Amino acid sequence: MQVDLEGGVAADVAKGLGQRPRVLPAKYFYDRRGSELFEEICATPEYYVTRTETRLLRDVAPQLAKHVGPRARLVELGSGSSTKTRIVLDALVKPASYVPVDISADFLSDAAERLALEYPEIQVVPHVADFTRRFSIPDSAAGDRTVVFFPGSSIGNFTPVGIPSLLRRVRDKMGSNGQFVVGIDLVKDAAILNAAYNDEAGVTAAFNVNMLVHLNRYDDVKFVVDDFEHRSFFNVDESRIEMHLVARNDTVVLAGGEQF
Repeated sequence: MQVDLEGGVAADVAKGLGQRPRVLPAKYFYDRRGSELFEEICATPEYYVTRTETRLLRDVAPQLAKHVGPRARLVELGSGSSTKTRIVLDALVKPASYVPVDISADFLSDAAERLALEYPEIQVVPHVADFTRRFSIPDSAAGDRTVVFFPGSSIGNFTPVGIPSLLRRVRDKMGSNGQFVVGIDLVKDAAILNAAYNDEAGVTAAFNVNMLVHLNRYDDVKFVVDDFEHRSFFNVDESRIEMHLVARNDTVVLAGGEQF
């Protein structure tokens, strides 16, 4: 199961391939298999981000709970397996509801079912949506204030132009008494960053290439998956990690009736 995204997947792909450099939206990493692979990435020895953020969340959880107060509605963007969310839920004072928002419907449903069993006193309201565009929070989710949770340094997937738009959408959804908790990675030694996105087991490479497998399931999109390989590196000038899909040879991509 997957979300039929507004505007059409083929249109997104065609628009991205028409740019220079060519780009594909990061949201298309996350079908069920992509979500599973990302969980595997988080467990690789090289990927420090999850372990570091988990430690930080445990340290700041009491302070966070004090600021948030009781009966909060916790909304997580790109929730995945909701692993780190448990730290926040355990610290909050009688949270009213938890709204995991994710684009991968099947993966979201499974994770939400597990959370609902673990936290029967909290209303769990999974919401399938593309939060990179306008999204809603289900009216059925209870709470005295909305706290939007965006961990994992995923904000780095947005361009400098895209980040303000995201922040405006979050501000609209959380209201005047809401709060935004966001994870942001800091620049490390390039060797550490490059290793984190080029793990020895090749999980990140499989995750990257799986985007093409995912896109091929949609009408009017066709990549020859074997024509592409993973390449990732720290771009010093832009101060960011970049994930690339590099063509091994001349290849043709079909998207929305166009050839690239």
